[in-house]
Amino acid sequence: MPSYKLLYFDTRGRAEATRMLFAVANKEFEDVRITKEEWPKVKPTTPQGHIPVLEIDGKQLPQSNAIESYVAREFGLYGSDNWEAAQIDVVRETMKDLIEPMIMPVLFELDKEKQATNSKEYYEKTAPPFLKILHDLLVKNNGGTGYFVGNTATLADVIFFVTMEWFEKPSYANKGLENYPMLVGLRDRLAANELAKHLKERPQAYWIHD
Repeated sequence: MPSYKLLYFDTRGRAEATRMLFAVANKEFEDVRITKEEWPKVKPTTPQGHIPVLEIDGKQLPQSNAIESYVAREFGLYGSDNWEAAQIDVVRETMKDLIEPMIMPVLFELDKEKQATNSKEYYEKTAPPFLKILHDLLVKNNGGTGYFVGNTATLADVIFFVTMEWFEKPSYANKGLENYPMLVGLRDRLAANELAKHLKERPQAYWIHD
């Protein structure tokens, strides 16, 4: 079996989906957490000057999306055929449509007044249509009681879980996810089953800029 080493900061960020994929697949990897002090020395050794980087038997793979896709394919978490892989990509892109409009205006806005205004706009107007799309995609597969694609957890479900951690993090917003009980159910099933061990054991460190 290949040797896997994931390099990232001591936080969740752009490496957390990959860590979760290893957890769902029940595969071992070395979770290398780089400190701020270590980063200037590590940076020149990376392919593109940033992390995460996944090392597979010493070969370096940069870019979080490429890493996630590689790991998902490697461990059978990218669907059973090309059609299912495409459906996973649909979910993945929809997650991006949901979360991108809130990153800078909500999560990283330093002016609290602007942040509150942006948050209200995002959670009340921008997010609901995408949540409805995600709800419908989930319901389309087995009535919404299982996973987004197929009968087992895939990359789509992991990306959903990670995205919901970003989506639900701000304490000042009415998130609205509770309006879609099927999505809540999927999140809770993953937390109680495939991701339970990972969530229990992972460090609590969360935010960092790279």
